[in-house]
Amino acid sequence: MLGRLLLLLLFAIAAAFLYQPLRTLFQVPLPAPGIAQQLDLTARSSTVYFLPKDGWLTFPVISQAARLRVLTHASAAPETEQEIPLRYALEYELLDSNRHPLQGGRYTHETRIPQPLIKDGVPVPRNLYTGRNVTVAAGQSFNVLLEALPKTAYVRLRLKPLVLPLENVAVRVYYEERMSERQASVAWERLSQAQKERLAQGVIYPPELLTRQERLNLLERQWQPVGPLGTNPDQGVLFSLQGADAFIDPNRMPRLPGLFAGPDRLGVLPIETAGDYRLQFTPLFAGDGLESELLLRHITEQFEEPREEAVTPQGEPLAIEQFLSPGLLVVTPNQPGLLDIWPVEEPEQSALPEPRFLRAWTVQSGLPVHFQLLPGDDVRTSLRLDLRAYGDGEPLLSEKTIQAEYRLIDTQGRAIDQGTLEASVMPSMIDRGADTQPVANLSDPASFYLRLPLEATRLEVTSRQTLLVNAYTRPDDLPHRTRVPMDYYAWRGDEAGQPSWFVLQPPETEPSAETKPSADKKPETSQVLHIQSRPPERNPEFLAGRYQWEALEPQLAARGARILIPLRGEERLRARGLPGYFQPLEQGAQTVEITAPGATRRLEPQLIYLREESTPFNLRLGIDGRTVRHELIGKRGSISLPPVTPGRHEVELDTSTSGTWLMNYRYPDDAGYLHRLAFRLDDAALRYPVDKRDDGQLVGARFYSLGEAGAASTVRVRIIPEALKAGPTQEWTHLERFYQVTTTAKEARVGYVLDQQRERLAYGQPILIDLGSDLPDGPITVEFSLQSGAPGYLVFHEVLPGEYERTRSFREENE
Repeated sequence: MLGRLLLLLLFAIAAAFLYQPLRTLFQVPLPAPGIAQQLDLTARSSTVYFLPKDGWLTFPVISQAARLRVLTHASAAPETEQEIPLRYALEYELLDSNRHPLQGGRYTHETRIPQPLIKDGVPVPRNLYTGRNVTVAAGQSFNVLLEALPKTAYVRLRLKPLVLPLENVAVRVYYEERMSERQASVAWERLSQAQKERLAQGVIYPPELLTRQERLNLLERQWQPVGPLGTNPDQGVLFSLQGADAFIDPNRMPRLPGLFAGPDRLGVLPIETAGDYRLQFTPLFAGDGLESELLLRHITEQFEEPREEAVTPQGEPLAIEQFLSPGLLVVTPNQPGLLDIWPVEEPEQSALPEPRFLRAWTVQSGLPVHFQLLPGDDVRTSLRLDLRAYGDGEPLLSEKTIQAEYRLIDTQGRAIDQGTLEASVMPSMIDRGADTQPVANLSDPASFYLRLPLEATRLEVTSRQTLLVNAYTRPDDLPHRTRVPMDYYAWRGDEAGQPSWFVLQPPETEPSAETKPSADKKPETSQVLHIQSRPPERNPEFLAGRYQWEALEPQLAARGARILIPLRGEERLRARGLPGYFQPLEQGAQTVEITAPGATRRLEPQLIYLREESTPFNLRLGIDGRTVRHELIGKRGSISLPPVTPGRHEVELDTSTSGTWLMNYRYPDDAGYLHRLAFRLDDAALRYPVDKRDDGQLVGARFYSLGEAGAASTVRVRIIPEALKAGPTQEWTHLERFYQVTTTAKEARVGYVLDQQRERLAYGQPILIDLGSDLPDGPITVEFSLQSGAPGYLVFHEVLPGEYERTRSFREENE
């Protein structure tokens, strides 16, 4: 009997010690919330751990992890209102294997109760616990990088004292797991069908059609959960409900749909596809007896002066119908009102662009703005500041000079750089305050650029005027990416490209004693702006044909070739370029007008032939009774014709084969071809020396792809100056750029390489390069290289606007 009692006591002691570690192995999962079953919703569960109100919660760190992700969910009393901000602070420490601190910090999160979901008219919370009567706020997260602290073995978290109505804060910790290609392939086969579908939910086709690289991209980086140390951590199950619709507050819906426009506010309407459109205008003040009139300015890809016309809408409501081609339609009404536009064939489908908003921060006397900067270790960061004059409800009447001061501060609070920013700005015709659209109380932005010192961690902006400021940063080693040509035009593309600059949000700080507001009024520290696409500005000198165009040549080792490309409507043709324009000749007799501006002496035209076969053939050409004969071979080539004087000539062409026959020194039209000397861009880079000048100089290139339809080529452009200007500048030059050029089916293989019998070219796509005032005048190098994709040919040129004298020299010798 005594032995049995001792054995029973030992079993009881062992069970007491092993109960908590083994409980999770045999624990039955909590049932899904009843509301999910009633409304046929999906409930995804996650195990969370509640932070103690005093003491730390410690999580082990996997040694191979490069980063940690900490997710928190605050809970509040059930009756908490959605508009009340909920703020809580979280301290963290990284420890080594001996529990010695390596690094620490504090994150302050602000959240709110999210709007509920709606299913069959029933409001449904987004997140909930089954065993706790609380309201769950929107989740917050932060990442902890561990690459610089490889000895990290633990991370521990502690909650600062909570303030009502907060009840608790739950936490989840994940570490980043990176898989090799082999591990990802094995892991993919072990996933269930539901897991595969959940991973591939961002792809438009089912997981069975994913390529090997796509599966690797989905599994290469995974976040794996990790539990805290301890035998009895306070834990729960958080359910996220899915399958319901988002709640839309009717009080926040716009009352008057449309885009505001007026005499001092342009309405910019992108037109994506050609067709008949109905443009409607609703005056804001309909009782003043003024007849509504709209000035329409249509900007297209054609390199020409935009077409303008004034129209008077008729009917009730006021509207007109017009055929519009792709481009930007800029509308200027003679009185304030709202614009709307839709295709005639789809009257319920508005073609208005999605509204774009930007939050700008107020700086004024006694109210500075501080922006937190990320200090750089090896990579420098650049800063952009946009300053706007702001009337705070009062209209800006004319040009205004704005001025602000900036200070760059290090971690010790010392100013390491400071200066004054000054510019002249005009009232904006494009942007408005979202709350004061009819009032022109906002100017166009004045941009300033700085290359930040490595030790800068904070930026302070002050001003004696009321200004709006936005700050943006950009890593200096991040190439600027452009999709050609869709990123050049606001109406092209179905998604935004990579931003050039990344917006900074100023940290919220308590106001000082001098600027502390009274109890009945708070200072407005920010304004929401409604912004639009800006119409492109085209130099009138270029539109009038008054400019000098010059093709530049790269280093001596480059491979050059003569190319021939069909002309398109957007090509700007000038009479002085007639030697490079080739027009078709017909078989038989015809009259040809030979011309060249300012030329009175003899010209030597050229004849280019294009054939489908490479067999030999005979060609006979007669000009004013003089006949030349050639025996030729090959699919394409060129021959020199007898000298002629400008004027009308009788030409007779007779060949023994079919083909296309082209002759230059003739007035161009859309049926012609453009002849250029281009340089091949494949494995070797092309380097061009450029003399940078401060006189409106433009440089750019055209890339003629050798790829098939749908092929993409990425061209890398590096600008290598001898030096960079110090201090703030009002222009910025991206020193490294990637241009992704994609060939469409209509553009592929339309041109010819005359020196290669088999190569066919696509239409040339523009590569636009700006050399800003931040680069000093003098010699610079522009380097082109093929980063990926199909090779092609490149023509690099510079353009100088204005009239330039053309010098011609002649030499006469006795025969």
